[in-house]
Amino acid sequence: MILSVTPNPSIDHALFVESLKLGDTNRVVRVERDAGGKGVNLSRIAAELGAKTLATGFLAGAAGAYVRSVLEAQRALHDFVEVPGETRTNFSVEDDSKTPPTTFNERGPSVTPEDIDRLVSKVEALSKASAWVCIGGSLPPGAPVDLYARLVKVAQAEGAKVLIDGDGPHQELGLKASPDFIKPNHEEAGRLLGREIQTDEEAVTAAKELAVRLGGEDRIVVISRGKKGAVLAQGDTLLVGESPEVEVKSTIGSGDSMLGAMLWAITSGKSIEEALRWGLAAGAATATTDGSGIGRRPVIEELYQRSKVHKI
Repeated sequence: MILSVTPNPSIDHALFVESLKLGDTNRVVRVERDAGGKGVNLSRIAAELGAKTLATGFLAGAAGAYVRSVLEAQRALHDFVEVPGETRTNFSVEDDSKTPPTTFNERGPSVTPEDIDRLVSKVEALSKASAWVCIGGSLPPGAPVDLYARLVKVAQAEGAKVLIDGDGPHQELGLKASPDFIKPNHEEAGRLLGREIQTDEEAVTAAKELAVRLGGEDRIVVISRGKKGAVLAQGDTLLVGESPEVEVKSTIGSGDSMLGAMLWAITSGKSIEEALRWGLAAGAATATTDGSGIGRRPVIEELYQRSKVHKI
């Protein structure tokens, strides 16, 4: 099973306008609403491809109920810790300029030390039946900065491998706990290493350095580079992946989709090269959807044929 842990899920509310005008009235052409959060999206894609997956984390109020309903509609299991308040709503505004959307992210409901203990205990119990535990996204108010590191330790102690996908101090502490897989984008990898990463060569070097930092030959580091694709380092294996060309409508959830597809492929016994191809295809498929929608299997399968991965 693939277990996803999203400490701060959301409802993603996308507004589409013809041309965004700051300080003026904007007429909304279309509105889209969907469940969001890194682990939630990862589980949705994994379920879309046929994996057994379960999503956990914190949920609150009517917005939390909506997130559950989306997961159920896509055949993804869930077992969240309920907390007071209301799961956050993140807003994005997109126009016809082809530039990335403008986003407004709420903080989310506050959690207590008791809530944190409940989540850690739940992850510990669910890890027993999980091949992978995937921890991603921001932390809600009240969560300790070492939460990722605690979850890595309890999951690995139960025999699961752990993926971390996040940014900031909580990710850096999580990395010190030696997770099995990380996927920073080139900007996040640059912040971890203290330098800019622009070219394929720089990304490959960065992936190798981060893999060494994780401390194991089987550790996987993927640095995603948007439409330029991704690079992967695992032991002596170095891969450069080229994403298929698509008409990008929204990049929301593309990185999460890449990871969901990769873990589905890995747990299905496919090679790491095949896993990266499936990840590139899923990321591109999600990029063709509006708002916070995710790619669908027929589109992912078609784009897999156009994704390229080569060793260096």
